[in-house]
Amino acid sequence: MSQTRRTLSPAVYRRRRIGAVIALAIVVSLIWGGVNAVGLWIGASQTPTPTPLPEGLNESSVVVEAGEPCPPGTVSVMAQVGDSQGALMNKFSADQTPHIWFTLTNTNSVDCKFNVGAKVQYFTIKSGDQQIWTSRQCNREGLTDSEIVLKAAQTSASPVQPWEKVSSSSTGCGPEQEAVVTGGASYHVEVEVNGELSNNDQQFVLD
Repeated sequence: MSQTRRTLSPAVYRRRRIGAVIALAIVVSLIWGGVNAVGLWIGASQTPTPTPLPEGLNESSVVVEAGEPCPPGTVSVMAQVGDSQGALMNKFSADQTPHIWFTLTNTNSVDCKFNVGAKVQYFTIKSGDQQIWTSRQCNREGLTDSEIVLKAAQTSASPVQPWEKVSSSSTGCGPEQEAVVTGGASYHVEVEVNGELSNNDQQFVLD
């Protein structure tokens, strides 16, 4: 018995071709998505874990090469006040001498150089908006620059120095100057280092 070959209509033939093309597109899409997923996972696994910054700080978006000077605005400066051992305090009795210093945090992802010399350090103590004492009025002859390497995302502290609870003037800033008001008076210290201003309000009280 002979068999008669069935001829597909043009409409059916077009539908089958369209279906085959769609199926092929889905297969290609799945393969490409799988390749991308593998590539992303590999890339993530090769990315080093960054050193976390101190709370409240964000890594600088400024690009700097390792070992080069820290770009402006990428070193966070914090004014500090406490005792002669560097322990923070916010209240001092009549027989206690406040000591002041600063901390620096490199917000870059690489080490960079920064000038921390006494020549570029300026402390200021205020009561409200009134300037009481500033190291700009001290004898600054012989002060020098001192460039150090700040480690990425790490904080460094300067040596502490006493404030003799006196005002400063055109004649100097030492213990021979006029004593400041105590008995519960409130003050705050600010600092500028190599053009970078402290970004905290460090207050303290003198009893």
